[in-house]
Amino acid sequence: MMASATANNNPLDYPLRLCESVAFILHGILGLCEPFTGCLRSAFQDNGAMPTWFWPLAGSILICVAIINFRGNDVVILMNQAYIAAFHMGGVLYHNSLGHHPASGVGPGMFVFLAFAVACMRAPIWMAFGGLMVCYVFAVGLAKVLVKPKAASDAGRSDESARLLRVD
Repeated sequence: MMASATANNNPLDYPLRLCESVAFILHGILGLCEPFTGCLRSAFQDNGAMPTWFWPLAGSILICVAIINFRGNDVVILMNQAYIAAFHMGGVLYHNSLGHHPASGVGPGMFVFLAFAVACMRAPIWMAFGGLMVCYVFAVGLAKVLVKPKAASDAGRSDESARLLRVD
């Protein structure tokens, strides 16, 4: 019998993709609800740094990624992992651009690591690392286009509240 092009015998592959997908479903729902709740922009103290349309678009894409993550085809899964890595590297850059504490990048950074681990299980490590570098370049470009940090006072806050939020 011929081996399937989609066979993966690593016992960690499925659990890692399951962890990714559960988180993406939850984050996708948050993104879809963002225009109505403002919970993400409020929690991240975004001040309008991201376009309003980004959140529901990202939420719907994350839900699609969560579902596609269980396709059997290696190429589809590798492309999915590339998107996961690029999106979450963008998350690290987003937090950095907003001046958040460096530890705030650990959350999205964890998904970059998971995507790299899954890619290493399905492709040679040099290919996974090369793909990771391409994803980083893509994330940097998108972050420069999409993330436009604004001062708290620019977002309609009073000077007093802007002063209270500023960390010197």
